[in-house]
Amino acid sequence: MEQLRNFLSSLRGDVFKLLPMKESEMSGLDNHMGDYIESLIINVTGAMKTFPILASQKQYLYVVNNLQYINSHSVDFKQWRKIILNSTRNIDNLCVQYGGEKNGK
Repeated sequence: MEQLRNFLSSLRGDVFKLLPMKESEMSGLDNHMGDYIESLIINVTGAMKTFPILASQKQYLYVVNNLQYINSHSVDFKQWRKIILNSTRNIDNLCVQYGGEKNGK
């Protein structure tokens, strides 16, 4: 269970990082965000094999779907922000559900 909590805690930060990355990209910085999102998708998909319980958690599946969506669709910043914040909240809720602390505190 500790490994799952550690994974979710790290994932929360990894997904939240997409917010400043999008802002930087909008400012013209080439930060390889597409590669970063693809690597996150690989990670969250693989985690369902490592931690099978995640495959049955609706909140986790929403995060996976959100990452897939922003990877394949053009999304304005307002919607991007909402998707990222909802995803980090879902991960945070799962982290707490499995004995972790809210917002990594």
